[in-house]
Amino acid sequence: MRPPSLLRRFRLRAATAGQAGIWLLVAAITVGTLSDRPRPRQEISLGGYRVLAADFHTHSSTWSDGSLTPWGLALDARYQGLDAIAITGHRQTQDARWGRWFSERIGGPIVLIGEELPEIPQHVIAVGIHSTVDSALPVREQIAEIHRQGGVAIAAHPGEFFWKGFEPVMDQLDGTEICHPYTFEYPDVHPEIEEFARRADAAAIGSSDTHGPGRLGMCRTFVFVRDATAEGILEAIRAKRTVVYGGPAMKAYGDPELIRIAEADGRLRQMANIDYPVSVLDRLSQILGIGGFAMLVARRREFYRAK
Repeated sequence: MRPPSLLRRFRLRAATAGQAGIWLLVAAITVGTLSDRPRPRQEISLGGYRVLAADFHTHSSTWSDGSLTPWGLALDARYQGLDAIAITGHRQTQDARWGRWFSERIGGPIVLIGEELPEIPQHVIAVGIHSTVDSALPVREQIAEIHRQGGVAIAAHPGEFFWKGFEPVMDQLDGTEICHPYTFEYPDVHPEIEEFARRADAAAIGSSDTHGPGRLGMCRTFVFVRDATAEGILEAIRAKRTVVYGGPAMKAYGDPELIRIAEADGRLRQMANIDYPVSVLDRLSQILGIGGFAMLVARRREFYRAK
């Protein structure tokens, strides 16, 4: 049994460490909030078209397997400088409806109703539909139903594993993902996606396929629209008026003339950058956070030593 005076000193030290840890965490959150900044949104017109930044493959936490709510996706899309997103839940469209309803009321980005049909051996992204497409249908009938509803069909992450499934419908696809987080994590997959895009001859699409850990808009599609509306976006995809920067080398894909115009201007390539610059405030927030957790751990150790 330790003397009472020694116990009091241990407890005082533990309490002081705990208070210091809490204040450091509060400071870390405050500094992190001050340093947090949305991507700048610019209204860009090139080649006679309005250019919209979009992400056509996202998942929410309601009926799909993402970590953000549909309204969280709408808020994050605005934060990431996106003009439009498609919320594409697995085999359902309800989360997209909620996201669109919310975004319209806050003046947020355009939200297109979408769905992912994740059947083996192909995953099809439906964008611009109004009701759920039965994923049990053969892929040819899936795409026919998407088109009947006025939507577009996009091949999701078409690495070699998925080629067999898409083989019968290559000429029916409206778009194909040429930039996907897989291309950064697994560079060997990127040549397979490039080869598929050459064979499909569809609009180049960049999508984050975000489920939470990856950043929304990490891969984005620059859509050259006549009208900044959902229908204007769909029309541009059908006409293949898109530019995407993707792959380890951030190569430009899409309509050759639009790529030429975009490269001469330079702003789209800059907006496609997937990394944020790290500021002094960012580093300070990280240091304060680590220090706060360290102090709380020290408090816990002192508490048990005092027992």
